[in-house]
Amino acid sequence: MAFSDSGWRWWLIEGHAALPARTIDHYFRTGDSSGITLLREKAAKSRRFYRIAPTTLPDSPHYFAKQMTLPPRKRLGALLGRSNPLVGYSHGTAELSHNLALNEQTAHGVRTFAFGEYFRGGLPVQQVLLQEYLVDWQPFNAVWKLHEDNATLRRTLLLQFFDMLVSLRDAGISHLDLHPGNVMVSPDLQAPLRAIDCGQMSMEADPAISAALHLGVFLHELNGKCTSPSSQLEDGACRLLYGLVGAEAGFATAERLLPLLVRHSTKKPFSRRCLLRHGPDKLKLDAIEKRLLKLSQHRPSAPAAHVSGTARRQEQRLIASIDEMMTTTR
Repeated sequence: MAFSDSGWRWWLIEGHAALPARTIDHYFRTGDSSGITLLREKAAKSRRFYRIAPTTLPDSPHYFAKQMTLPPRKRLGALLGRSNPLVGYSHGTAELSHNLALNEQTAHGVRTFAFGEYFRGGLPVQQVLLQEYLVDWQPFNAVWKLHEDNATLRRTLLLQFFDMLVSLRDAGISHLDLHPGNVMVSPDLQAPLRAIDCGQMSMEADPAISAALHLGVFLHELNGKCTSPSSQLEDGACRLLYGLVGAEAGFATAERLLPLLVRHSTKKPFSRRCLLRHGPDKLKLDAIEKRLLKLSQHRPSAPAAHVSGTARRQEQRLIASIDEMMTTTR
């Protein structure tokens, strides 16, 4: 549907989304920011994030909107709902599909209420996801750092993260960017964690390799991106992996892969998707290790804190939290 002559077309997943969708449509058409707060923007304004609080209903819940400007290569894929190397993977149409699947199949998704597109020449050039606003939720890494001396809370956080990984495993969902900043923690610590930024996902990966990727990316970041983690941390990661996918056929390969992912950054230009594209028997771990080592030489040097006593103490606390979590009876 169209709310105005702004050029935006809207698809409502839930009826109550008409008001916030109309509010941001009015903003796009007129620039009137009543009820609209720009939270942040990324990458030369190709991504913008808003909070929407419709002024006509001040007691209504707030909404979150993510606006994406699509480069020409991704527009056809966004129109057709296809994701591949030719037309790209991370467009709004894919993220909409991933969000809906995650929310329908697990307790760890964020509800999506509406989807908007602005067309030019028959192709979408901008897209908007309208979602629930997670009031007072915080990223996992922020909560982790804030409570570095609270062993009980940290154990609870890791148990919740493990529950999330179990849910993703059971649903066959691989989140390709599951770092601590993309995992949200509720003010109610009993509530399930939520995964955000779901533009890059896979529904066809081997469960053992997927679990290794989830754990490796998450622990590498949670350990301060340290490139020389202790063997204790790598061993703890492998114990977590065994608890998740120890019975899977691909476990032996995933167990060898995981320490590489805990040690090294797997951000671009490394392709996490390539790890998931082939079965465990097709992964060439020696070549992967060489690639990661080569890329690490060209990445910014790790801060000096990574070799300091402070960093090692933080790592030991992380190891202790994993140990406590693994021995907790639920």
